[in-house]
Amino acid sequence: MLESLHIQNYALIDDIELEFGPGFNVLTGETGAGKSIIVGALNLVLGARASAEGVRDGADRARVDAVFRIGTPARDLAAALQESDIALDDGVLILSRVVTPDGRSRAYAGGAPVPLAVLAAIGDELVDLHGQHEHQSLLKPARQLDLLDGFAGAERAAGAVAEAVSALRDVERDLAALEVDDRERARRVEFLQHEVREILTAGLQPGEEEESRERRDLLTHAERIFELSSHAYATLHERDEGAVVDALAAAVGDVEELARINSRFVPLVERLSEARDKIEDVAAELREFTTEIEFDPQELEGINARLTLISALKRKYGESIDAVLAYCERASAEVAAFEHRDECLAQLRRRHGVLLEEARCLAGILSEQRKKAARTLDKQIAAALAELGMKGGQFETRFERGELCSTGTDRVEFLLAANPGEPLKALRHVASGGEISRVMLALKSVFANADTIPTLIFDEIDAGVGGAVATKVAAKLSELAASHQTICISHLPQIAAAAETHFHVAKATQKKRTVTSVARIADEDRVRELARLLDGSVSAVSLEHARSLLSPEAK
Repeated sequence: MLESLHIQNYALIDDIELEFGPGFNVLTGETGAGKSIIVGALNLVLGARASAEGVRDGADRARVDAVFRIGTPARDLAAALQESDIALDDGVLILSRVVTPDGRSRAYAGGAPVPLAVLAAIGDELVDLHGQHEHQSLLKPARQLDLLDGFAGAERAAGAVAEAVSALRDVERDLAALEVDDRERARRVEFLQHEVREILTAGLQPGEEEESRERRDLLTHAERIFELSSHAYATLHERDEGAVVDALAAAVGDVEELARINSRFVPLVERLSEARDKIEDVAAELREFTTEIEFDPQELEGINARLTLISALKRKYGESIDAVLAYCERASAEVAAFEHRDECLAQLRRRHGVLLEEARCLAGILSEQRKKAARTLDKQIAAALAELGMKGGQFETRFERGELCSTGTDRVEFLLAANPGEPLKALRHVASGGEISRVMLALKSVFANADTIPTLIFDEIDAGVGGAVATKVAAKLSELAASHQTICISHLPQIAAAAETHFHVAKATQKKRTVTSVARIADEDRVRELARLLDGSVSAVSLEHARSLLSPEAK
């Protein structure tokens, strides 16, 4: 639900904050006080086009922040948030819009900058705004189909169709890949065969490049390695003036004699003996180097040639030997697939036929379920329209058969004739204002259980409405508010009295400037506002009538 709306420097508003309640909220006030400005600000933060005219004169920017408490998001909202990597903060999402005097704007969701399209996509799943504005999801045929499925309890059948069509499309993509021009495929396969032969002829082995580089380094520096190894060995084991090993042996003998004199020298004997053994091991390995190392120019040339070949293959096929071998495996698989192309094509065509029949069957079952539900839906909406003062209005769910797609074969659109004798028109072509708001109220009341958008806003719903119809409109709004947060701008006392939360919008002159303000009213303030709505004045009669509207018996 919409928890709060903070508006700064927008049109006639300096700085106001509204804290909405759950259930039914209403905004009332004199004509021109700024009620629709508030709705326009909300529309702005939901992704509507920004305009420099919206920034209050003298301000460096206008800003609107809307705080939504969401809890567990519905499927489409969760998908929109996940797609843009937007996380809820303890079940709260804040949407913001900033507009500068040059008409530029910035959008934010969850505190992070987002493209305007993302803000609008999220807003579409949070609020439906009905009246003279554009946030009306029910005008979109795709949304109408979703609601019809919800009304029909056909979500599972629709999901089965979507899965079947998805599997069908996968097979069609595989078929298209196999059915490309044979000459082009043949040229590619011939080229792949050449590449595979080149890699296989090289006989690459994992890890061989590192081993070859190490061997090359040894051969390249063979003379220096022999020289250094010989000198180090002589120092440790053969030097005439006293090799290190001989000196350590003498030192061990001296310390052994010390240990016989005093036991505290015993550990030193062990440590010196270990040092002597280690040095003898090092000397032995150095001697092996002096006998094994030998400069072989032919071997070095062969290693360099091998490394050059490996580098060339890496430039063409991958950054490592493992990557080159993986490419070879993929290329071999593509060659094999081409060689078995006819067999694969036959299998895929058989599979395609089975999936197509299955998808058409499921789509047919879904279509029948939708059409059966549509007959009931049309009657219920026509009845709701009559209750809201649109007697003789007709409503019809039009079906057209289309190509099989993820939603089946039905193309659905809601049609309306608001008055007797008028032709049925697509809902999106119905005039704006109070008429479309009442149509939307009728639709929303019927679709209440199927519609997951949590907040509904009705602007100008009372245009051309009065008397008993106004009472029915108020009752319908109260009924809808039991399942959706409902916000309504109204001039009718019957509607205002039915609300659980009442805001009064006023316009005044402060410091020679016109300013719109909003206050949440209750008790006597609310009685006086209802009295004003009743007859334009506040008198003993209108006050008594206002109290009667607020009495439990009137609700």
